[in-house]
Amino acid sequence: MNGERFEEARQSEADYHQRFYENNDLFEKGTWMSEPGPVVMEMLERLLLHQEDLAVLDLGCGVGRNTIPVAERLKGSLSRVKGVDLLEDAVEKLRKNAAEFGVATLIDAEAADVEQYPIPEVFYDYILACSCLEHTSSREALKRTLAAMKAGTKLGGIHCITMSTDVEEVDRETGQAGKGLIELNIPQSEAMDLLDRTYAEWNVLMKQTVPQSIPEEKDGRSIDFRCNLITYVAQKIK
Repeated sequence: MNGERFEEARQSEADYHQRFYENNDLFEKGTWMSEPGPVVMEMLERLLLHQEDLAVLDLGCGVGRNTIPVAERLKGSLSRVKGVDLLEDAVEKLRKNAAEFGVATLIDAEAADVEQYPIPEVFYDYILACSCLEHTSSREALKRTLAAMKAGTKLGGIHCITMSTDVEEVDRETGQAGKGLIELNIPQSEAMDLLDRTYAEWNVLMKQTVPQSIPEEKDGRSIDFRCNLITYVAQKIK
């Protein structure tokens, strides 16, 4: 994707999320943030079998779909949860949501571009990148981000990734389908191959791909956002 096309996609995605967060509350029924990702909470429980104090990083955290439930589960421990998102308004809403749900003391929120965010080495027990990595600027940026995530993970730590691939947009009025305007739109097979190579020395706990279709209002159109959604979970074993 050339620079001009990337900026168009970045602005389109930012505008969509900005409007969505303005018009919908966290955990609102009927929206894609009505509940945390089940695998996110499942893997959190896996980690909690062995330790109660966790350092968690939620990349592309938005207003707290996963950040808030994770922090709620970690109440009473010495855990810390770091949320990072590109949108300043999303980060501010995350802070407000953290206060509303009584977990403000556990959560740090920061506005930053995920692919440029400096992850401290060997620091986190759990890193989430849910619907985040497809917003990196290039294949090389994706590889660098994954490398930084790996370097920032403690032995026994887990990565939980979901990623939209093969993205297309279908106009709900005309039925016309076109390639989705998203920063990094790559085939499912390519993304899965990259993840397999990246985590070749880790224990892969889950990998699956399911087709997904989400109704959206984007760029003044009613569309179905369609993709093959990858879920990939791996644990550092050496």
